[in-house]
Amino acid sequence: MAVIPDDPPHVPKPSHRLVVAVDDDPRIREALQCLFDSAGIDSHIFATSEEALESFKQDAVSCLLTDLHMPGIDGWELQRLTSAAYPQLPIIVISAHRDTQPALRGLKPFAFLAKPFDGEELLSAVHSAFALEANSQPSL
Repeated sequence: MAVIPDDPPHVPKPSHRLVVAVDDDPRIREALQCLFDSAGIDSHIFATSEEALESFKQDAVSCLLTDLHMPGIDGWELQRLTSAAYPQLPIIVISAHRDTQPALRGLKPFAFLAKPFDGEELLSAVHSAFALEANSQPSL
């Protein structure tokens, strides 16, 4: 079982925003990479939650985007782990299962988008997550 490190997360610089995205479908990962690249958004795209959790040890993550139904650590568990360790981290959930309601499992993602998702809608959610994340940073 993957464990989030005990150390507090790296605090991103205001000018640097990073999306970590997790989806087991290679077509979705490719589409996300193209979308984020075209919008000038730094992103790390992973096939597994385990890979994404490793990135939290090195990277200042501003937003997590995750599918729900994946092998290994699924999106439900990934959201639970990251929410416990980083309660201010905005999490965007994407799922092909339109009847999936994260609130039924006691999870409250920042945004929930059904696949196939609209690229502009996803970018809008990411930019809103960045704004929320920036507002939650302590003032210097």
